Amino acid sequence: MNIKICERCDREMRLIPAGVSKKTNKPYMAFWTCDKRNGGCGETARAEGEAAQSAPIPAEAQPISQDRLISIEQKLDEILSLIKG
Repeated sequence: MNIKICERCDREMRLIPAGVSKKTNKPYMAFWTCDKRNGGCGETARAEGEAAQSAPIPAEAQPISQDRLISIEQKLDEILSLIKG
């Protein structure tokens, strides 16, 4: 496993793998962090090589086509008409 030492505070940094943000639902590249929760300074650095590759975007985060939206809208209209009677 690769390790990286923080240039600011000389503590060992932690590698955060590429993934998708829970808050924004956008993909992000892998990066190193000097974790403040473990006494670090909070410095971050880009990860290089294979670890830096972005994560695949999950299906739920990918844009929906216009045809798919129309299909969903039609099905919702059908459901509403069945509920109303």
